[in-house]
Amino acid sequence: MSSRLPPGPRFPPLQMVRFTKDATRFFEDCAKRCGDPFTMTLPLGTVVVTGSPQVTQQIFAADPNIFEPMAKVPMEPLIGENSLLLIGGDRHKRERRLIMPAFHGERMRTYGALMQEAALRQLEGKKPGATLTAQQITQAISMEVIIRAVFGVEGAARVERFRHVLEAYLENYTPSLAMMPVLRRQFGGMGPWARFQRHAVELDVMLTEEIAARRASGEKREDVLSMLLAAKDENGEPMTDVEVKDELRTMLVAGHETTAVSMTWGMYFLHRAPEALAKLRQELAAFPTAPDAETLSKLPYLSAVCDESLRLNPVFYLVSRKLREPFTLAGYELPAGTGLMVAITLTHSRPETFPEPERFQPERFLGRRYSPFEYVPFGGGARRCIGAAFALYEMKVTLGTLLWAHRFELVNDTEVRPIRRNVTAVPHEDIPLRYTGLAVPARVAAPAA
Repeated sequence: MSSRLPPGPRFPPLQMVRFTKDATRFFEDCAKRCGDPFTMTLPLGTVVVTGSPQVTQQIFAADPNIFEPMAKVPMEPLIGENSLLLIGGDRHKRERRLIMPAFHGERMRTYGALMQEAALRQLEGKKPGATLTAQQITQAISMEVIIRAVFGVEGAARVERFRHVLEAYLENYTPSLAMMPVLRRQFGGMGPWARFQRHAVELDVMLTEEIAARRASGEKREDVLSMLLAAKDENGEPMTDVEVKDELRTMLVAGHETTAVSMTWGMYFLHRAPEALAKLRQELAAFPTAPDAETLSKLPYLSAVCDESLRLNPVFYLVSRKLREPFTLAGYELPAGTGLMVAITLTHSRPETFPEPERFQPERFLGRRYSPFEYVPFGGGARRCIGAAFALYEMKVTLGTLLWAHRFELVNDTEVRPIRRNVTAVPHEDIPLRYTGLAVPARVAAPAA
């Protein structure tokens, strides 16, 4: 058995530059030149990268206790040290069991009407011919869902206050702060770190007030915050306020921009593929009144559209782990401390799994079920994204609601490519859409009761 690392590119400084600038293309070049898996040398250490379903299966099927999160340095200031994304071992199992019920089953489906309301509200008062970006639409919808479904906030004024604080918090944690801890200094209160810290304090105060008010009221509610406050582990111990706040920040980061980006890509791909858009419109046209969220979530072609969009441009372009102990992977004996990355874009672009992988072709998901190592938009194994079902449900309900009620067209039919922003892959530019009116002039754009 080989004891060396897989081959990889030379010149570590250049690797970091290319990884930061365009990770997807860098991964593709490395796999072609060095094979799969390959090794990178980054500031955070040695990392072995794969896009192979067979090697991915080895990682996802391994004992989760041999891994620890790799994202601690870039993400801890944003989501907190108690975040489910940054803890491991028995504590990770405990927190996951406490949080899981909020994103599955009947509780998740109670959010469907709220998602439809948020989607329809974005087009209220819009005149045919108006231009707006796909990002504007999807980010506003996603933020409203987070505020109302996760934080449980109602009332226009309170929703607007939360929106303002949450958006400022996210906008001021820049990629440079995430990747270069040396910049996390006050610089006399004038630098980007000081500015982010001010917004972090503002968010912390707001969350502390909301938690205290919710505990004092004792009211039973359906939002995620209420569920977290009521949850108890097998020993009858509840989550602390600090743990609750870190999980709320995690849900904001993992559930706002990521879901908005996935819906943005869905709108983009559909409006560049006339045949696919026509098939989806035909599926939705079968409902003379607005289908409810549960019906939308089960429509075959809408589901295939969402799956194919997430295949082409997964929001998370990689899944990472760090070894606590030596591990054998694809015949290589990797030492403790080695990082592992599943390059999702590589996995999703393998011609032997997805013929003509560069094409947007939803039909490929109608005739075949892919293994959890071939199709991995939400990661896999014991650390698979806990909000995957919620995110996919929101994507289906939102796109289905918007396109059942309204018509759009692309202003510019130019290619938009994904670029890295923190841990997500976002469009490199705005995607302007022209609103052309209601899908059917007499259609009442409101979900059926």
